[in-house]
Amino acid sequence: MIRAIPVATVALAALPALAACQRGGLPEDGPSDQRFVVDAAGLIEDNSEQRMNEILGGVLDDTDIELVAVAIDSLDGEPINDFTNTLFERWEVGSRTLANRGVLLVIGREEEQVRFEVAYDLEPVFTDAFVSYIEHEQMVPFFANDEVGRGIEATVELIARQAYEKVLGQAYDPTAEGDSDIGGFRTGGAGAETAVTFGDGVRGRTPPASKDAVRSHFAAQPTPELAWDRFVEANRRRIKDADLGIYDTEAKKFMRGVVTNAGQDHLANLYGGEDPTVRTEGDRAVILFLNDPNHLLAPWFFHKTHEGWQLDGSMYPDVIGYNHLNQWRFRRRDHGYMFAFSDFRLDENGFAFYRP
Repeated sequence: MIRAIPVATVALAALPALAACQRGGLPEDGPSDQRFVVDAAGLIEDNSEQRMNEILGGVLDDTDIELVAVAIDSLDGEPINDFTNTLFERWEVGSRTLANRGVLLVIGREEEQVRFEVAYDLEPVFTDAFVSYIEHEQMVPFFANDEVGRGIEATVELIARQAYEKVLGQAYDPTAEGDSDIGGFRTGGAGAETAVTFGDGVRGRTPPASKDAVRSHFAAQPTPELAWDRFVEANRRRIKDADLGIYDTEAKKFMRGVVTNAGQDHLANLYGGEDPTVRTEGDRAVILFLNDPNHLLAPWFFHKTHEGWQLDGSMYPDVIGYNHLNQWRFRRRDHGYMFAFSDFRLDENGFAFYRP
């Protein structure tokens, strides 16, 4: 029998009252071969569920880790710890792998709780600190902003990314960052809980008292190199002000959505220690990473406006896309930044390989 240890439980306040579904809606023997997401609470849109199934299918094929996500309408009074453990064993989560490497995420709508169950062999991949971190810094902000379905999808993507990057040796470890404003979440383990008032907005916005100083520091820059440095710094400092001058109009639109601490931490961690190459032509510049053997460091695009150099938000996600391994590629090539890729070979799927 597959065993799992409790990892973390977090209370999420006041999930929206969506269509009710009884616990009997869960399949007795677990999801089918091509499914990894079971939404018995009506929290996830169909196209989002399909994307998650594709992502998690790729994770199983490439890392031998089975990730299953379940949204249930009501636990009917059963503690979520007991329910999740029982479901984990009843469904034998991990049986689709070679070594019982399973992770189960359960979301209880009525009880406003979420819990991860992680198999013994995966403790080094999904540590207590990491699981608690993504609960608080990825799920809670989406739920607080009334975007539950998107929050589940974003969390699944982050868990999948952790699986891939652990294999590639670049996984994000929140315990390695030293002091931060995560506080007690850093040591979260079995029974760690928090609550959030539904609809209270995204946490981590720049305090009004410091807004003028922050906007002055992160204004549009005189060079693309400085604009890139400010962009990485803004993510490292978890600044979520959508009106920073380093963002153009389209980038500002993106920043007005849900931007989580976990997402910003990952970007800063991934790019912060890298030495970029900057290629400029006229009022356009591309930040490139030529030493990228795993193809994980996507290019970033800046253009010069009347304010100075700003991140060109129109390039994402229209031009740059990712496969299930989180490797970047061009969705299309009919744009004004292709001058920077003259010494790259592009294959039929849009993947660009540096060939000096």
